[in-house]
Amino acid sequence: MDENWDASIDVTRCAEGWFSAVLVLVPPAEIGPPIRLPIDGKFADPELAEMAALDAFAAMTRG
Repeated sequence: MDENWDASIDVTRCAEGWFSAVLVLVPPAEIGPPIRLPIDGKFADPELAEMAALDAFAAMTRG
């Protein structure tokens, strides 16, 4: 990933009342559409889901 990529986190509420997160990687338009990577697990509040996605993103950047 270089400076032309973008990343964000999408947190949604599940039917059971839990929250789940998706890491969204957005490449330059010439490469293709956004890549959505669901994060395993259901979380009690949106902040926990967001932290799980941030942890996943950090793990992806470790070399």
